[in-house]
Amino acid sequence: MRQEILKQLKNENATPAYIFDTIRLQKRVSHIAKELKMDSHMELCYAMKANPFLIETLDYLVDSFEVCSPGELSICKKKNIAMNKIVLSGVNKEKDDVKRAMIWGVGMYTIESRQQMLLIQECAFSQGIVVNALVRLTSGNQFGAGKDEIREMLRRREEFPNIRIKGIQYYSGTQKRSEKVVKEIEELLTFCEELERESQIIIEKLEYGPGFGVEYFGNDEQEMRQLDECKEAFKKVLEKRRLTLEMGRFLTADCGSYITEIVDTKCNDNQKYCIVDGGINHVNYYGQVMGVRVPPVYYYRKETEEFTEVNLQKEEKSKNGLCICGSLCTAADVLVRSVPLTDVKQGDMFVFEKIGAYSVTEGIYLFLSRKLPRVYLLEKDGLSLVREAYEIYKFNC
Repeated sequence: MRQEILKQLKNENATPAYIFDTIRLQKRVSHIAKELKMDSHMELCYAMKANPFLIETLDYLVDSFEVCSPGELSICKKKNIAMNKIVLSGVNKEKDDVKRAMIWGVGMYTIESRQQMLLIQECAFSQGIVVNALVRLTSGNQFGAGKDEIREMLRRREEFPNIRIKGIQYYSGTQKRSEKVVKEIEELLTFCEELERESQIIIEKLEYGPGFGVEYFGNDEQEMRQLDECKEAFKKVLEKRRLTLEMGRFLTADCGSYITEIVDTKCNDNQKYCIVDGGINHVNYYGQVMGVRVPPVYYYRKETEEFTEVNLQKEEKSKNGLCICGSLCTAADVLVRSVPLTDVKQGDMFVFEKIGAYSVTEGIYLFLSRKLPRVYLLEKDGLSLVREAYEIYKFNC
């Protein structure tokens, strides 16, 4: 199957390109949902910043979407995502954007400060509606509000009659170990109980980002073990309140591939290099100093009209392996410092795996005004082009 895809991309001169396997994505998310949705009070929320191209595929698999910008909200609107499934988050909520969200019928809003609470109250009052909200608890950075500020907001909630506070939102980062997730859940439960006693309010819902680790450079089996290791902690939440697990990277990283073609080869001072038509502006693995750790990469040699996979594990190791570099005019554009290859040629291809989260949105795309890569969805009937290669030089002039 992959060889046929590479052949198609070559014939269409379509590299570099992202390919997101929707069947693989559906299987993974269905498995995660089956493992975690222990009762009707457990929900999954997709943080769409991880990969907005996947929201239509995920629409029937998740209960809600976290949206963190006006642009992301517009994407959901354009793709006919039900607005009552949207959680409008973000540290900078503009009045016009909040009003638009309310007109469109967004179902939930996060409150990250007293100023945001005032803004949401003002907008809801002007629309003559009552909106649901989650107060975001900070994890020690610019996001959310501190515990004392949250207590104060809840004590004065009668001043905000157009806001119905449903619960707490909390997220402290990604690539966390299970022990940290369990510890955070215990601390959040204690805080929820304190708020209920002090403010005489029912905390109906906890929206929590577990930040489960994705094994980019290690053992894939550990990824799913995290679910079992955290189940008991999640069950404690469900004894008294609803629990929404907000995830992005963990749902989507595994479904993505990035394909790039060798355009040149050379040997400088006994070091072999190949130049590919992509680069670090398109590939971003969490925690990787590009070129130091070897990501999941596969090499395909072009032979006449076909591509043959070369098993890198069986290639002879050498002191100076092949250095894979991108097309940017910077010495930093190193995708992999050394792979055990000695005989590569123009037209061969590399496939980088586990690229389904963030790379498509997090790259330094404006640098040097190179085109945005094509984006494909791999579906039952084959590749479906969802974004053409896009010239961006006009944004830099």
